[in-house]
Amino acid sequence: MPYQDSYVAKIREKVGHDFELIMPTIDVVIANAKGELLMIYNRDFDGWAFPGGYIEPEMSWQENAAREALEESGIRANAEDLQLIGSVSGAHYRTQYPNGDRVKLYTNVFLLTKWSEELDSIDDTEIDGKKWMTLKTIDHIHLTFSGRAVYQAYRQFKKTGHVQMLTINSELQRFLDAQDGRIADVNTYDDAIAELSAGQKKTHWMWFVLPQLRGLGTSERAIYYGINGAREARDYLEDAELRARLEKIIQILLAIKSSNPVAIFGDVDAKKLQASLTLFAQVSETPDLYQKALVKFFNGALHQPTLDLLNK
Repeated sequence: MPYQDSYVAKIREKVGHDFELIMPTIDVVIANAKGELLMIYNRDFDGWAFPGGYIEPEMSWQENAAREALEESGIRANAEDLQLIGSVSGAHYRTQYPNGDRVKLYTNVFLLTKWSEELDSIDDTEIDGKKWMTLKTIDHIHLTFSGRAVYQAYRQFKKTGHVQMLTINSELQRFLDAQDGRIADVNTYDDAIAELSAGQKKTHWMWFVLPQLRGLGTSERAIYYGINGAREARDYLEDAELRARLEKIIQILLAIKSSNPVAIFGDVDAKKLQASLTLFAQVSETPDLYQKALVKFFNGALHQPTLDLLNK
């Protein structure tokens, strides 16, 4: 539905554009027989997402989902074929559009595996394209803020078979979700503890267990889990759970006999370790633990690219 004819446009006529609206929304995960998902590229947020949008009040949840599937991806389906698989909300599940409109979202997520036809036409006022993608591909592309939440709900639904209730109360939630195993195809904080206790990193957890500044890496995960400046690094340390987990990891590192970071982490991740230790040594009010690790593994040398980013 064109924005000018929508329910939200009529509300904006009444309240203007400075007021943050609370809006119910829907997102649709469309899966084909190959297990691929249909992704759309959202121009407003410059990333891949799932078909979705605001609720129009004259329609049911499923009817709205079927309408968005048709408008944004060209998939024509019956409303009764849409299955509720999750709900996303939380204090931090909000967004701001390029025109400045601020919205607090409450989203129901539907799964669609049966439809009557796929049309070539899509709503090109918001969408720049669509593409069927494997889960492996989706794991490494840039998703919008809502696309990532919906994808997480879908992966957890497929894993458990239960409707997911996803709450996003903080930007830092992304670290806890990954550390606790709520993100697909990555290892957990417990894996990191076990591996380092045995003396060597073996699996994939570096981005979210020993995080570094955003801007040091170019992969999607390096960007997503990158710490967004000194303020977020301080927030990370002020979160009791995240700080305790970080300190435990470093204490395990200090107990390892070897002082060769490459032997423990490999060459690439050894540099990430130095970057992480440098970051938290710079922002912490009690930096001794991080400085001890820097002395043990890097003769006290700081990671210069991290210092350069902090000083920008």
